[in-house]
Amino acid sequence: MSNVIPESIAEQIIAGKIKEWNDNRKRVKNSQAEVHHFIAIARDFGCREEEIIPRLEETLGWRVYGKNLLNHIAEREELSRNFLETLDEKKQTQIDDWVNHLIHSGSILQKDYVLRITRLMETIVRNENAILLGRGANFILKERKEGLRIKLTAPFESRVENIMEVRELTLIAAQQLVRRMDIERNEFINAYFKVDSIAGSEFDIAFNTSIINTDLICETVKFILKEKGSPSSRK
Repeated sequence: MSNVIPESIAEQIIAGKIKEWNDNRKRVKNSQAEVHHFIAIARDFGCREEEIIPRLEETLGWRVYGKNLLNHIAEREELSRNFLETLDEKKQTQIDDWVNHLIHSGSILQKDYVLRITRLMETIVRNENAILLGRGANFILKERKEGLRIKLTAPFESRVENIMEVRELTLIAAQQLVRRMDIERNEFINAYFKVDSIAGSEFDIAFNTSIINTDLICETVKFILKEKGSPSSRK
């Protein structure tokens, strides 16, 4: 799975979603709003996410919102505003209240980037069922019962071996890349969520991808979501 979404494709995805959400808001204006579910996935670099995430997307039929797409929206003031405007004024106010709650509870810091990402994630999960990758989604959405917070992990040696194969790197180059990415991801969490290290209690379930295969991960996630009453149970 590529880590980079071309800007033109990102724009198409975003425009399509805004239209879909606006059309849906008009359709359900006079009816009870649908409850949406989500998966917030944190993953250690190299734990076969390039295989697992697309399979989850296919299994559930939900849009994946990763780092690049979220960053693209967050960095564009007009796009962020258009996203938020897919919700009515009451829900926009509820999002502001939610952000203030997260700040005062210590879940997030009052910094422009994390505030924008928080509003984006809240807007997404109020509009559709979605898969959210990284960006502190497990912290931002920690109190939402409609979601499932997942950790994908694996031993260092296993992750290095996977990166050697996927990126065709030498052992030394793969080790250096995995260490660097681990540091960068930890620094991101430290910078925005006041957390030195992520405890297991931050997640609903964790998978060691060196011993649990992709099929079992997808089926387990699907089963848990079914028990929570998500639309994925219809698949």
